[in-house]
Amino acid sequence: MNLKTDSRKALLAGVALVGCLGFAFNAQAQTCTIDNWTGASTGVANADTGTQGGDNRRYGGPCGLRVDLDGSDRYVADDSPAGESTYIARFYTFLDAAGSDPVLIFNADDGADDQIQVWYNDPAAGDLTLRVFNNAGTPSDVTFNGVSAGWHSVEFVWEADAAAEPLFSLDGTDQTASALDTSGLSIANAFLGNVNAANTGGTIDFDDFDSRRIERPGRLLVGDANDNGAVNSADITATINEILSGNFAAGQPDCNENGSVNSADITCLINIIL
Repeated sequence: MNLKTDSRKALLAGVALVGCLGFAFNAQAQTCTIDNWTGASTGVANADTGTQGGDNRRYGGPCGLRVDLDGSDRYVADDSPAGESTYIARFYTFLDAAGSDPVLIFNADDGADDQIQVWYNDPAAGDLTLRVFNNAGTPSDVTFNGVSAGWHSVEFVWEADAAAEPLFSLDGTDQTASALDTSGLSIANAFLGNVNAANTGGTIDFDDFDSRRIERPGRLLVGDANDNGAVNSADITATINEILSGNFAAGQPDCNENGSVNSADITCLINIIL
């Protein structure tokens, strides 16, 4: 019996949730916040979250987070994992203005040592790399080379196992790392943003972070502007309302995922529907 295969099936079979941590919209105050994040965030504040516009981008819902790359640590933190032996996360990121220096955009540790990292511009400009560590502290990488422009979904599956095979996914395309021994390890904290104080003089946008113990969250439904689980003419209406009146769509109006909401997204929606 292939114990590794059975373990992976068990890992992906359930629905237990660690946390869905977005950038919340306070309807009463009409502001975006980082209040969903439970840890001690560094170098970012509510002022760094925002709606679609020249100073911010978002993928789904009205709010996103923009992080400056200015030589300072700037990240949100999640301390809700409780020594997790399995950890699955997905987030969206817009990297077009990130420059060419290596940037650590996600990091998870066990309370002391780093266990999971996602790097941009590593090992080369435009590359996106998942780096995981075995229980001796030796890193192992999985890389997507030459990431294209626009929004991207980044997802990974990690577990503590004597023959773990961490999975890395970019926009729904999966790669699996070579087996490594992560037995005895765990995840206690997660950080999203500019985690290594990279200084490239640019910015990175983030949205829709979702972390779980078991089931993969997968991608959001592209073009579901009104967030009802389907793409139809109502999403065209929701997108038009945002473009004309500034009433931000509840779902995913950036149908072409290029970082702005405009008439091209209506064309994209029509093409999906027809």
